[in-house]
Amino acid sequence: MKRIQRAPEFHRKYKLIQQLGEGGYGAVYLCRNLISNQHRAVKIMDNWNNSNKTHCPTRMEYLPNELLIWESLSHPNIINLLEVYRDSEKGTWYLVMEYDPGFEDLFNHVDKNISLSSRDSANIIRQLVKVVYYLTLQNVDHRDLKDENILYNPVTKQIKLIDFGASAKLSPQAYNYFRGTDVYIPPEYFLTGTYRPFQASVWAIGCVSYVLLAGDCPFQHRDDVRAFSKVELLNPSYSERTLRLNFIRSCLNPNPEDRILLSDLIRHPWLRV
Repeated sequence: MKRIQRAPEFHRKYKLIQQLGEGGYGAVYLCRNLISNQHRAVKIMDNWNNSNKTHCPTRMEYLPNELLIWESLSHPNIINLLEVYRDSEKGTWYLVMEYDPGFEDLFNHVDKNISLSSRDSANIIRQLVKVVYYLTLQNVDHRDLKDENILYNPVTKQIKLIDFGASAKLSPQAYNYFRGTDVYIPPEYFLTGTYRPFQASVWAIGCVSYVLLAGDCPFQHRDDVRAFSKVELLNPSYSERTLRLNFIRSCLNPNPEDRILLSDLIRHPWLRV
């Protein structure tokens, strides 16, 4: 486990430059190492005292789930956690991670380009499926897969999955509450009040695929998800028989039992083009 250092050490070592983003579990800033002059990103969680925590037997205390899960992962498509600092009195955590200016928020990249080509979209989704499959092998569920939580380098075409604030250990039981982003809620949650992690991940991957190809999220509100019946109603052109649309239809099947399996996604012909 990474050594948890004291907050004054962070402030002696790093200088905050600007805010890069903000989420439900903290804000992310660009910072500079005053010794090496290297740039890093740091997620600062102020007044941390939420229920998303786990008891750590080696330290005999409760720690953020995000920290315990994130530091256990090592994958080329997951942003690296480098250092951890804490202000015990204020309950503030500083999670220092790698920073590469060549990467940008996939949401912003799509917004600037309106939509992406089928080839570039397939390359991104192929990497996303592989990293989600890796997470399942580590018994981890990200629980907030969306374009805003994916960094993309348009030169190298590589992605990096970020933000494990909503993540949890995989549960053999169905979830009875939703954690993540409203418009990525799988429709079975509205029908039964529960959903299963693998099926929800496939649904989210389908939503991200739609975003890349169409330039916008397939659903704007919870009610849109609740009323959803088939992909063709989102866009009349989606009645065409193409590999990419077959992939999206397979993921966005409103019946979770008929939805494509996560293990079958990587073998889908669209991702092999």
